[in-house]
Amino acid sequence: MGRPKTMRRTGIALALAASVLLGGCAFDPSSVPVPGSSVSGPTYRVRIEFANVLNLPARAKVIANGAQVGAVDQVTVVPAAEAPQGRGGYVVVDIEIAKSVRLPSDTIAELRQNTVLGDIHIALTTPPDGFGSLLDPGGTIDLDHTKPPVQLEDTMAAMAFFVQGGAVGQLQDIVNRFNSVLPQDPKETARIAGVMGADAADLAANLDQVDKLLYGLADNAEVLHKVQPELDNILSAASVDRLGAATQSIDGVTKIFDGLGPVGQSLVWLAPLVKSGDAAARAFVPLATGGPLDLRNPSNLAMLVALLRDKIIPFVERGPKVNVTGVRTEASPVAEQEQVDRIVQTLRMIGAVR
Repeated sequence: MGRPKTMRRTGIALALAASVLLGGCAFDPSSVPVPGSSVSGPTYRVRIEFANVLNLPARAKVIANGAQVGAVDQVTVVPAAEAPQGRGGYVVVDIEIAKSVRLPSDTIAELRQNTVLGDIHIALTTPPDGFGSLLDPGGTIDLDHTKPPVQLEDTMAAMAFFVQGGAVGQLQDIVNRFNSVLPQDPKETARIAGVMGADAADLAANLDQVDKLLYGLADNAEVLHKVQPELDNILSAASVDRLGAATQSIDGVTKIFDGLGPVGQSLVWLAPLVKSGDAAARAFVPLATGGPLDLRNPSNLAMLVALLRDKIIPFVERGPKVNVTGVRTEASPVAEQEQVDRIVQTLRMIGAVR
């Protein structure tokens, strides 16, 4: 009877001692290594800075280019008060990498999930030509080379909003409207697509002309910007009022010409007289300054009058000693207008008039 009591007391004491030890040491079950979660052999430590590592499990795998090369050892939160000025808070993840694996200094780190319900792990992406500078043991992959995790919940929420928010129905309406606009014959649609493709190719082949057009538009915009004060003055309310008044004035002048219409019709009888005077003037154009005269110029008409008054009339009065008593022709008489036209033609042939 005494021995069982002694063993019972010893077991109770051991249980109490174990409970005291466990409570004082704050035992963390995640610190116990799980088979397959770490790499064997010697390792070295690398620090990775993330904006957040939400849902990152303890002892998470570190995978580089599809192969596991390490595991997460420790996660430390850096508050904004302890972070460099203007940087804000971030998280530092210490990982253990197999010593046989060397990483470039510009390696990209991000959090990924292999499956929908799988655990999050750290994925390292190495550039193909970045092994000239390697990451030393104890080195850091800063925030500029890390990507925040894409949460599955956020992805599913976005998909639910897209599906239930009417976007699918709107997309179908757009497709239906597009189909209603296109021709019924597929060949016509193919022809339109061919024309658009040819236009696009032509546009691509003449991008220099497009650049010139754009530069011209830019220059015009700059010119308009420089003359902004003048444009403001032209487009002001006072200028608009003046333009309206000018328009009304032009309208009044037009009405005046409309009123002078009957006067113009009453002067139609002067047209034959003016025409005959013009023909007579063309018949008596002399040579002046060695070249033909233009009767349309008022000064030429003055020269014609001076020639008749100062040259021809004195020559007839006191000219040759032969008195011409008459001119007779055997042919039929020529009309006056025809004589004038022949005289003008002769003067044009010799270059006297134009």
